[in-house]
Amino acid sequence: MTTPDRTVWRTELDRRSRTAGIGGLAHRLRHPVRTSYPSTRTLRARRHRGEGRPSTTRTFWGQEMTIALPEEVSISLHRRGYVDYDLTAFLLSHLRPGMTVLDVGAHIGYYTMLSAALVGPGGTVVAFEPTPSTLTVLRANAARLPQISVVPSAVWSRRDELVFYDRGLGYSAYNSAFEARLPDVVRRRVPSEPIPVDAVSLDDHVAAAGLAVDFVKIDAESAEAHVLAGMRDLLAGRGPVLSLEVGDLDVADAPASRELVDTLLGAGYAPWELRRGAPVPHAPQDRYAYQNLLFAPVGRDLASPATRGSHAAHPPHPLPTKEA
Repeated sequence: MTTPDRTVWRTELDRRSRTAGIGGLAHRLRHPVRTSYPSTRTLRARRHRGEGRPSTTRTFWGQEMTIALPEEVSISLHRRGYVDYDLTAFLLSHLRPGMTVLDVGAHIGYYTMLSAALVGPGGTVVAFEPTPSTLTVLRANAARLPQISVVPSAVWSRRDELVFYDRGLGYSAYNSAFEARLPDVVRRRVPSEPIPVDAVSLDDHVAAAGLAVDFVKIDAESAEAHVLAGMRDLLAGRGPVLSLEVGDLDVADAPASRELVDTLLGAGYAPWELRRGAPVPHAPQDRYAYQNLLFAPVGRDLASPATRGSHAAHPPHPLPTKEA
């Protein structure tokens, strides 16, 4: 990927993010069908009925991608061509050709596809996703770029077989080994079918594949503590940058987000938050609303262009032992 491509893509992302005012009106007029049909009300009704079907769209960088309307990530991609402005903008500035990225909880593959476009054919992206229906869409997307490999497993603290809860294609973003990260009133009406899935640890997979990992995206729907427990060697050794989804919705048997933050602090990592895609140092909070935090080895300045794509020295700090 060339520098002009990266700049053009960021400009297009910024343009699409301006959904209010004159800029948003211009976007809706330019793409009237995509931005208004089917209506959000219609899509939500289909999701509540458990309906869903694959279709295609184009991302903000021009990549054709298979989606699964009326699933909510797919709605965002259909309407705007991106998901989560902050993390998307950070990846545009941080990922470099030749890097290796692990996408934990890849879902239908938005971050998998974006990462693959940024690391290029000389890079590697490994996408972990265990749910069969979601895997079908993810594999259709992964087949478009040869630098992507798909692992049809959950990520856990050790190799295991788990009971996973499939919420149907419409709510597939919430498939998990735990109850859905949704408000109680929504959670009660969402279908939840238990299915067996294989699980692997990142340390085992990285060692077996001989990977030198640069970045890990973790969105594991309340399994983040188990993911971190299974990557102690990776954190203490190579020291990749992480993105970690946090948000306290009082899910049974899932630790508070502050516990995840403290685990990474104990492993020698410093937290960062994103403001309009730019990383700034983060002060840990007692309770978190939904967001993606970044973590980098202490001493590595994510805000400095000089450290992007490089690994600073990372003194080993073993993760506190957790019962898996």
